Amino acid sequence: MIPIAREVFWGPMAYAMIGGIIIATLLTLLFLPALYVAWYRIKEPTDEQRQQAADKDEGEHAQPAH
Repeated sequence: MIPIAREVFWGPMAYAMIGGIIIATLLTLLFLPALYVAWYRIKEPTDEQRQQAADKDEGEHAQPAH
């Protein structure tokens, strides 16, 4: 897109496409994850929840077959 940006005929379209790609990339990387967190109301787990998860994981290890 950069080479055709200098041309008189294709220049405006090239700049519009470059801008659109940049804006779409920024929205995908920044806005979409924030929207996902807000939509599903994801919160960072508390210390108590982390401890409960760790305790639960300790008891679920596979035992070797004899």
